[in-house]
Amino acid sequence: MGTPGCRLALPAYQYEDGVTKKQREGDVMALFGGSNLSRTLNTSFRLAVECKSGSDKPWIAFYDQRRSTHPAKLSDWWLPCGKDWTEELRTKVVGAFEWENGLLTDRLASHAVSALGKESINSAQDAIMQSMSFARALAGEGTLTMAGDNIGTVLGGVMPVVVTQAPLFQCELGHEGQPILTPVERFDVSVKFGQAPRRRVYVVSEAGLADLAGSLGRALDRVSG
Repeated sequence: MGTPGCRLALPAYQYEDGVTKKQREGDVMALFGGSNLSRTLNTSFRLAVECKSGSDKPWIAFYDQRRSTHPAKLSDWWLPCGKDWTEELRTKVVGAFEWENGLLTDRLASHAVSALGKESINSAQDAIMQSMSFARALAGEGTLTMAGDNIGTVLGGVMPVVVTQAPLFQCELGHEGQPILTPVERFDVSVKFGQAPRRRVYVVSEAGLADLAGSLGRALDRVSG
């Protein structure tokens, strides 16, 4: 991916869909993190990336009137994997995430719509659900480490990401009930997938991906520093 902090990027990543049990292909699996100097703690965070081309149909995120007030765990930021998570370690990672403005947002969209197309086709929401399916499959595989990493405590997480060339907008209601569209480089969507807890999907432009990946790399460096 050409981003500081990205240790490995594998395109055309094969996985099994957890619902249909069919083989599918994720666009990119990208690994971030690494060991601390004493090699006693390793972070292993992966981005499950779906890439969507086409810039003729804007993607619009819609919100309810509530701002998302997250619990202390902020557990919707990533899908945890592995067996080494403790409350203390989760708090440490959350603190590192909070330090990076590129990871933070206090708004979660309820859904997204691809505009100016057929009403029966919502490529934005389809891509979001596809990314979540990819992320769930990666989390189910357990943690991923590389040669030379420690074999002690490994903090694993997966973050579903959609990268699109489509213009991104947030839609909210003004004081008089009129819709207001704001162009953005990223919005986050809350997704309910089966019986699992709600999770966050990161929808970004190409520029937004660079910001997100850079912030993630710095946050994980802070954890293992």
